[in-house]
Amino acid sequence: MRVAGSLAILVMVGGAALPAQAPNGANLQVYLMTMGPGAAIYERFDHNAIWVRDSATHTDLIYNYGTFEFPITTGGMLGFVADFAMGRPRYWLGVDSSLSDVLQQYTYFHRDVDVQLLNLTPSQRADIATRLAVNALPANRTYVYDYFRDNCSTRVRDLLDAVLGGALRRATVGKPAEGTLRFHTLRSITNDKLLFFGIDAALGPSVDRPLDQWGEMFLPGKVQQRVRELRVAGADGNDAPLVVREERLLTIGIYHVESAPPRWTLVLLIAGLAIALVVGLAMVRGSPGIVGHIVGSAWLLLMGAGGLLLVFFWAISHNVATFANHNLLVISPLALLLIGPFWSAEEGHTARWSGGVARVLIGTVVAAIILALVPGIAGQETLPVVVLTAPATLVAAWAVVRGAARVHK
Repeated sequence: MRVAGSLAILVMVGGAALPAQAPNGANLQVYLMTMGPGAAIYERFDHNAIWVRDSATHTDLIYNYGTFEFPITTGGMLGFVADFAMGRPRYWLGVDSSLSDVLQQYTYFHRDVDVQLLNLTPSQRADIATRLAVNALPANRTYVYDYFRDNCSTRVRDLLDAVLGGALRRATVGKPAEGTLRFHTLRSITNDKLLFFGIDAALGPSVDRPLDQWGEMFLPGKVQQRVRELRVAGADGNDAPLVVREERLLTIGIYHVESAPPRWTLVLLIAGLAIALVVGLAMVRGSPGIVGHIVGSAWLLLMGAGGLLLVFFWAISHNVATFANHNLLVISPLALLLIGPFWSAEEGHTARWSGGVARVLIGTVVAAIILALVPGIAGQETLPVVVLTAPATLVAAWAVVRGAARVHK
């Protein structure tokens, strides 16, 4: 999963090279390439590609489905981010005809590169070369990217499965895999704690369902693993490994991802209680109260704005992974309505309606706490988010309830 717009050659290269390849694929070798993680967020989940080598013409074509760019005509990077937020980013199948250029790029970004030579029949090799060349035509190459369901890795998986007559699917569908989509996502982004928390909060219950090995191959490293394990019918009719041999073309070893997400719940709870303690100072007279008012108002603004984002991801965007998010119970747009009442809660100017809004927010936060403690019933893992956000929100909402009750006795 990488930016490769600068390297992608016009896909007519693929179509132009095809006639030079033997019709039965005898001159072809097909490799699965797997690139290790990098530093940027879009590099943390590995990447993969298909490398087709023609020994007769001494040419290489490296096809990858992870190509995208920040087009100036549609707003550059901001336009791309907007498309991604809407769940409609456009990626395409890029083609590179120079293996050395590809390796040079991954050397620059300090990423490892592995290759697996695939045990395909000549007709299967010709089939995969033809499919790739046709898919790389300008009319066919672009697709709407989905991080979990249709990405650079699932496209490679589906291509290999089609050429193998469904053998990869048969070997992996229904077989339990490790963790969930949330599990694999969070373990990959531990290098950025703010992003880690934001993504965890934004993902809904669909990413907490058990995975099978087929679904797990949204990660390139899992495609590499399952291909390594797969056995296919050889030329003599007997089963043989799909992978003839493996080789590491680049060994750098700088970046890696964790085997499991970190257990930060206790640390987040302590942080949440500390924030709540500061917010609670708003109910104290004097300068501590000013600090409490500032922090509490900022906290309500943060929770309210975050709630609006969660509503956007659920109700407007096409990101299925963010639908029906239970975190809306605690990261709520209702918090925005309490900023003014919270600021004036100790001054005797709290509006009557604010107490009702605050009680509703307290009720939703309590519901979020209950659901977080029974994720098996709720169907969503929310405990880390709830222990960080619930304490301060409860204290701020209670301050508003207290202020409204005192004013309107």
